[in-house]
Amino acid sequence: MEIKSEKNSSFENEDRYRLLFENNLAGVFRSEITGKVVEANQTMAEIFGYESPEDLKKTTAHDFYFSRKDREKYIEKLRLNGVLKNHHVKVRRKDGSEAWVIENVQIVKLGGKEYIEGTLIDFTETKNIQHVLQESEQNYKSLIEHTSAGIMIHDEKGDAIYANPAALKLIGVASLNDLADKNIFSYVLPQYHDKIRTRKDEIKKGIDATFVPMQARMPDGRVIDLETKTNHITYKGKPAIEVVIHDTAIQRQMERDKIRLQIEEETTRELKREIASHIRTRQRLNANQKYVRLLIDSSLDMIFACDQDKKITEFNTSAQHVFGYGLKEVLGKHISMLCANAAECENTFNIVLQQGTYMCETEHIKKDGSKFIALVSSSILKNERGEILGLMSISRDITRIKEAEEQLKKSVHEKEILLKEIHHRVKNNMQVISSILKLQSAYVEDKKTVELLNECRNRISSMAFIHASLYMKKDFANVHFADYVGNIATNLQQSYSSNDKKIELKLDIPDFYMHIDDAIPCGLIINELLSNSFKYAFSDKKTGTIGLSVKNRQENVILAIWDDGKGISKNIDYKNTQSLGLQLVNSLVEQLSGKMELQSKPNEGTKFVIEFNKSK
Repeated sequence: MEIKSEKNSSFENEDRYRLLFENNLAGVFRSEITGKVVEANQTMAEIFGYESPEDLKKTTAHDFYFSRKDREKYIEKLRLNGVLKNHHVKVRRKDGSEAWVIENVQIVKLGGKEYIEGTLIDFTETKNIQHVLQESEQNYKSLIEHTSAGIMIHDEKGDAIYANPAALKLIGVASLNDLADKNIFSYVLPQYHDKIRTRKDEIKKGIDATFVPMQARMPDGRVIDLETKTNHITYKGKPAIEVVIHDTAIQRQMERDKIRLQIEEETTRELKREIASHIRTRQRLNANQKYVRLLIDSSLDMIFACDQDKKITEFNTSAQHVFGYGLKEVLGKHISMLCANAAECENTFNIVLQQGTYMCETEHIKKDGSKFIALVSSSILKNERGEILGLMSISRDITRIKEAEEQLKKSVHEKEILLKEIHHRVKNNMQVISSILKLQSAYVEDKKTVELLNECRNRISSMAFIHASLYMKKDFANVHFADYVGNIATNLQQSYSSNDKKIELKLDIPDFYMHIDDAIPCGLIINELLSNSFKYAFSDKKTGTIGLSVKNRQENVILAIWDDGKGISKNIDYKNTQSLGLQLVNSLVEQLSGKMELQSKPNEGTKFVIEFNKSK
């Protein structure tokens, strides 16, 4: 019976491993050092552009690299470390395109042969996004560095942490390090300090910023007239204040000397330079706008936006393809035309306005009237002054995902019903076996044989309790241990009860669940040790106590079965005994990879303490 249980457990473990391997969202593989692919799941095949793992196995690992040297360097690094964790590598797909993957691999030896095995995760899309963001940041930095306006950034304490070339020139230093004190209050004259504090409070309240006149003392002692405008920004991930600076002294000087020809010519030249600077700035802005437009239209997700009146203002190429509308057909139309439920669309709009962002599943409707489920992420659109312009949404069709979820739920439900039926039949079969043994014992006159049959019945009952418990609930892997052990102990107490003896049973078992792989051998151990106590501990006494306690720790479990009977003789070696029951207990403890200790003295009772680690 025990051997059969172990085989069933092995088959179940193998099935679970196979399901985990085949359905893993990461690519899982094993290949020989020479490059031959031995094992691969469906995800692995899809990463490299193959239809199935069988097609992938027809190739070698050399086909996934753009050069043989790349493969050789990879093997050399893997041999040096033995394992590669979170290793980023560029690979080649079946169609020759480039992909980026994260590897977690190691070298293993099986049957005296070396293999490479591990997992791959495709992060090509993330890599592309990082590249786009880096280019956008470089464009923005170039714009700031070349603008003619002075721009300084201060932290929340008022210390300068950045200044563009125009600001440094205005201050009269080569870099911020040339300033003895970088705090804004050190170079702005004291009479303007309260104005700075007031402006900081106004920014926090969202009041629109305007240029404010003030004076500042430069490192060389000069006092210059400035116009400044401040805004709250995030710089390098931390809150900061951006200050735009204009030198008003130059402007007033030009106005005073405007009548002089030389100043007029200089002003004209300066104006030309300003115009050229503005043209360059406009060109950069136009280039950025085109780049943003390209990013939006190249997105695989549907991107659309609306103004505060819920009129559509943006509708990218992917949205046009999925919904079936042309751009001119939707611009200026109400956003509800894309929603199957107009009330739900209105509710989502209000939630986004309140919360700032919102993600939900919704039902879209196409131009032809067909509907589909989508995952939508919406957020508020604001201008540089913080004013709300409208809403932007990114939508992704998840119809296939929802269908797969429903199919999976259906499959799981069917398997639950099947497992319930299996446990029910196993329980019934064990009850039939127990009944047969009971009937057989009625025809046996030998007392020893009857006892053996009853012991077999008790062992079968302890296993039947497991399947009866699993049949009554949805969790087929864990057993409520207190109920399970309580049933075994009560059943044994009734089985060995007699009118001339009063044996008290004490149970101390916490409320927890134990994995079935641990619960079955534990139940058999408890059955054997409690049976021994009921049969032998009180052969010369009329009363006594038998106890069972369990300590459930994070990593392990400790069982203690004790009685206050006559104890076990010192001449008996419980680890090497002819007793079938104790042999079975030793075997089960070994199966649990645990350890057992006997604490017994003549006439002072017996106590077995068993400790084992929980199954993972």
